[in-house]
Amino acid sequence: MKKAWMSLDYSLVLPTILLCTIGVIMVYSASSVVAITRYGYASNHFFVSQLRAMGGGLFALLIMFRMRYSVWKRRGVALCIQISTLALLVLVLWKGTVVNHAQSWIFGMQPAEFTKLAVILVVARFYAKKHELSNSYIQGVGRIGMYLFSVFILIYKEPALGTALLIVGVAGTMTFCSGARINLLSKRVGLTALVLGPALYFVIQAKLSSVQKARIQTFIDPFHDPSGNSFQLINSFIGIASGGIRGLGLGNSIQKTGYLPEPHTDFIMAIVSEELGFLGIAVILAAILTIVLRAFQLAKKSQDPFASMLTLGIGSMLAIQSIVNIGGITGMLPLTGVPFPFISFGGSSLVVNLASVGLLLNISARVKEQEKKQVSAPQKPYLVVGGLPTNK
Repeated sequence: MKKAWMSLDYSLVLPTILLCTIGVIMVYSASSVVAITRYGYASNHFFVSQLRAMGGGLFALLIMFRMRYSVWKRRGVALCIQISTLALLVLVLWKGTVVNHAQSWIFGMQPAEFTKLAVILVVARFYAKKHELSNSYIQGVGRIGMYLFSVFILIYKEPALGTALLIVGVAGTMTFCSGARINLLSKRVGLTALVLGPALYFVIQAKLSSVQKARIQTFIDPFHDPSGNSFQLINSFIGIASGGIRGLGLGNSIQKTGYLPEPHTDFIMAIVSEELGFLGIAVILAAILTIVLRAFQLAKKSQDPFASMLTLGIGSMLAIQSIVNIGGITGMLPLTGVPFPFISFGGSSLVVNLASVGLLLNISARVKEQEKKQVSAPQKPYLVVGGLPTNK
């Protein structure tokens, strides 16, 4: 046990502790008013709920840290992950609870959030096996492609288009860095987009919900409907601008008193900016960036292709999620409903993020062991690049 604690990677642990601490404090600050006025709960309702989720997340982190990550590489485990995620996503469409226009809840959790980590595990195993067996990268693509397509459609039908696109972005990043022949892949994707793009455009236009269409219109013109669809984004702008450099002070937000309908979830970073200012935002972004860069560093150092792809996927997930959330509240990207990692209220998201950090800690400990065992002619690490697999 002592050896395990000594192997902890504090460049991951400390930013995670900082983010979780700021997260629960800001959830209480942002939700205390809306909990009473909108939901009729006690002022600390969402705070207590987030604390419980953090406890579950820390338990998941410890399990992921102590369990050998190679377990997730086994064929039977990967098959169980795929079947269980698809079954839960189907079940949520059949018997799920509708919250904020999306039927995404069942058994008190959001299966789409857990699917993000599941997809990373499955895709990492797929590309790691390709590298180890030196198989053609086209071989077996249909099977993994069908799984990803099914996941995308099921999450899109909730509808949770933001989460579905996030998963596509993470899988795409992993594909780009897997050693696949990018030139050939780009040509095929480009040709497919050229042929199917126009048809896909009309299909999406026909299938997008009124809420999704309104979000796109708000992105194009944030001030077209100030008292309607643009109300939330405009008040996000006001909150961000009001905070300045140092903020109005913890608990002193005005926008959380009714101007932002969901101040503790998707728009919590607007409240952070209002209360803690640019300095508070900078601290949070620096902590997230530290975790992401460490994940990418582990991907480069690890000699195990599976570990490399896994850390790359987790780092990409946290990075893309942060960018999409910040882009949404600042009007630089369409609003998607994607929470900010570790900060936004949401038990499922917090548990998944902490479990992901547990995997990073696990791989980091193995990389440290690997470095200690290196001799005068060590094996070069498995580099993750957008070209052919290489040990250079």
